[in-house]
Amino acid sequence: MSVMPPVLRPPAPRRPKDEGPPASGSRRWRPRTDFGTAALVAAVVAVLAQIPLLANRSFYLWDDSAAEFLPVWHRVGADLLAGHWNPLVPQMWNGGNFAAEALFGIWNPVVLLDALFTAGSGDLLLAAIVIKTQFLVLLTLGVYAVCREYGAGRAASAVVAVALPFSGFTLYFDASSWIAGLMGFAWTTHFWWSARRYLRGRLNPIVPILCGLMIVTTGNPYGLLGMVVVAAALTVEALAAADRRAVGRLAGVVAVALSAAALVFLPLVLSAGVTTRSPGSGIMNTGFLVPGIGDLLNLSAPAYLPHSVSWHAAFWTVPATYLAWFAAPLAPWLDWRRVLGAKRNRAGVGLVAVVYLLAAVGPSQIWLFRWPLRLIEYAYLGLCVIIALALTEAPRTDRARRRAAATAAIIAIGGYLSWSAQPALAVTVVAATALVGALSWLLVRRLRAGRPLSRLLVAGTVLVLGFQVVAFPSNDNVTDWHPQHDVASMRAHFGSLYRGDTLLVGDPGAEVNRLGSRSVWHDLPGGSLLQVAGVDSLNNYTGVSHRAYMRHLCMSYYGGTCQSLYPRLWRPDSDSPAELADLLRLQTVVVQTHQHVKDALDPPAVPGKAPAEPLTVPAGWSARQLDDHTLLLNRRQPLPWPDGRVSYTGAGVHVQADRVGADGVGETVRYTGSGELRIAALLWPGWRATVDGRPVRLRGTDVGIIKVLLPPAATGGSELRLGFRPPGYRIGQALALLGCGGAALIVVLWYRRRRRGRSGTG
Repeated sequence: MSVMPPVLRPPAPRRPKDEGPPASGSRRWRPRTDFGTAALVAAVVAVLAQIPLLANRSFYLWDDSAAEFLPVWHRVGADLLAGHWNPLVPQMWNGGNFAAEALFGIWNPVVLLDALFTAGSGDLLLAAIVIKTQFLVLLTLGVYAVCREYGAGRAASAVVAVALPFSGFTLYFDASSWIAGLMGFAWTTHFWWSARRYLRGRLNPIVPILCGLMIVTTGNPYGLLGMVVVAAALTVEALAAADRRAVGRLAGVVAVALSAAALVFLPLVLSAGVTTRSPGSGIMNTGFLVPGIGDLLNLSAPAYLPHSVSWHAAFWTVPATYLAWFAAPLAPWLDWRRVLGAKRNRAGVGLVAVVYLLAAVGPSQIWLFRWPLRLIEYAYLGLCVIIALALTEAPRTDRARRRAAATAAIIAIGGYLSWSAQPALAVTVVAATALVGALSWLLVRRLRAGRPLSRLLVAGTVLVLGFQVVAFPSNDNVTDWHPQHDVASMRAHFGSLYRGDTLLVGDPGAEVNRLGSRSVWHDLPGGSLLQVAGVDSLNNYTGVSHRAYMRHLCMSYYGGTCQSLYPRLWRPDSDSPAELADLLRLQTVVVQTHQHVKDALDPPAVPGKAPAEPLTVPAGWSARQLDDHTLLLNRRQPLPWPDGRVSYTGAGVHVQADRVGADGVGETVRYTGSGELRIAALLWPGWRATVDGRPVRLRGTDVGIIKVLLPPAATGGSELRLGFRPPGYRIGQALALLGCGGAALIVVLWYRRRRRGRSGTG
C-alpha cells in the first residue's frame, strides 16, 4: 500500500451538458483532452488580445509601460547582449537603481528573456504587444488549470479562462500599463494549481517551487501576497481534510520560493533611507483607487464607470470593476447548493475570494500595499473558479419564469446604475445594456432548451470586448506619454542633438494643455524613454526616488523639473565652489519654457506689460532653438577625464587617469596628493570604495552625488576603486543557496515517497 494516499483529490464532477459527446453526424471539431482545450483557449486569448489595438494602437504601450518598463527592459536587454548584467546603471541616475526598484524583475529569467527580445526587436510597441500577449496567455492557462484542479469541467473552465484576462482591471490597468502586476497575477494562478496538485501526490514539487520563484523574482509585492494567500487557502483545505503532512510539504515549497525574497526585496528595504518612499508607511485611507461594494456588484455591466479618487478624473474612465457579461445574469440559473456543499475540497477557493473581496474595499494603503483596486483581480480569480464549478453542474431550469425575471432585473439594475454613475454616457450605457440583454436572452433560451452554453458565453465575451475597446479605447486615468517607439528613428532624431549627460529642464506634463502632448513630447520625451535613444538622460521615471537628488533638482518621479532649476545650473552649488552643471558633468541641456523660447530670448515690447526675463546662455555653451518652446544648449569644450565620471577635485588632488569599467558601473581613478573628489553618480546604498586596497568612506553631497575624501597618495600615485553591490546581496545570496538545497531535498523526498508507494502497491 502507498505511504500516504492523496486526500485532497477533487470530487468527480457530474458531466455537464456542454461537455457531452457531439450529436450524431456532427463534424465540428471539439478538443477531447485538457491539452487540446488549453491549447485552444491559449490561441483564442492570443487573438483576442489584439482587439484593443484596433481602437488604440498604443494600448499596450501606455503609462508606466511606456515611461518605465519597456525603456528599462530595453536597457537591460542591451546590456545583456553586450555581456553585462547590471543591478545599477549610474548613467540613468534617479531611474538606474534596478535592484532597489524590484519591479523590473532583473532576477527573473523570463523577464530577462523578454528584455533581450525588447532590445532585439527594435520597436517598443512590438515588444509591448508580444510580452503582454504572452502573459495574458499565461494567465488564461493558469486560470484554466486552477478550475480543472478543483473539478470544473473543461468547457466551463475554458469559459472563465477566456473571460478573466479581459476583465476591466486586468485589461485596462495591468495589461495596458502595470505589466509587473500582470506578471505576478499570472504566475500566482500557476502556483495555485501546481501546489494543490503536488499536495495530492500528482505532480513533482519542482513545478510549484519554480512557479513560486517566478512570483518572487518578478518583484511585484502583490504577486508575493497572492502566493501567501493561496498557501493559506491550501493549508485550510489540508487541515479540513485532516492531512497535516500536506501542510508540512506545502510549507517546504513556500519556504523555498520565499528564499529568493531577500535577494529581490532587501535592496528596496535597505535603500529606503535615501529614498522618498518608506517601506513602513503604516495604514491610511485617502480613498485613492478604492472601489466600493456597489462597484463590485456591477461586475457584469460593461459600461459601469465607478467614482473614485484617481489621478486625472473624479471617476474611472474605463470599466475597472467589470468581470464578465454572464457572471451576474447567469447566477439565478446555477445550482449553488451543490457547489457550496463540497466545503472540504473547495474551502480554499472561497477563502481566496472572500479575503480579496474584503481587501479590495479596505484602506487605500497598508504597509507596502497601496490602492486596493489592484486586488480586485485576485478576488475575481476565486469567483471565476466558483462560477466554473457551478457551470459544470447541470443548470437549474425549474421555475424558469422567475429565474428569467431575476436575470432581467439584474441587467436592468446594472444598466440604471451605469447611467446614474455617468449620465453623459447614456447612449453608451444603453448600447451596453442592450448587448448584455440580447446575449442573456439567447442564454436563457439555450438554458431552457438544454443546449450547450460554452460557445455562447465565449462569443459574448468577444462581442463585449469589442464594444468596450470602441467605447473606452484608453485608460485616461493614467498618463499617455505619446511615446516614440521605433528605436532606429529615436536614435537618428536624438543622437545628433543630445550628446553626453543630458538634462531636460521643464515639465512636459505642465505644458500639455497649451501645446499639445505630441508637440511637447517630441523633443522632451517623458519618463525613461530617452534611454532607448542611447541618451544618458538625468531625467528618468522612478518609483524609488533618491531624496537629495529629487529635492535639489526639484524633479518629479517621472523626470519633470521646475523652471527655477535653469539659473541654478550656472551658479556654484550649495556645498561646492563648482557650478551645478559641472558637478553633474552636463554636456547637453534642453529647456522648455512657460513662454515661447523666442519671446524669452528676445522679449517683445508689450505696452503696459513688463518684458519676460530673457534666458541667459552661460559662457562656454552654445544655444539654438529647436522650436517655439524648446531651446537646446550644448557645451562647447569637452569635459576633462572623458572616460570617467570625476566632476570635481579639491586643490590638493591631481587626477592622473579616470576610467569607468567595461560594465559601465565600476570606476578606477589614479591620483596624487590628497583631498576631496566628487563622482557624478548618485550615492545609493551599495557603493564601496578602496584606495590601494584599503576601504575608504563615501559621503553624499547636497545633490546626492558621491564625495570621497582621498587619503594622501603613495609615492608615484594611488588608485581609487569604486564598485557597487546591492545592499543585502550577501544575505540574499546565502538564503537563495539555502533555498536551492531545500528544493533539492524536497524533490529527493518526493521521489523516495513515490518509490515506497509503488513498492507498497506492488
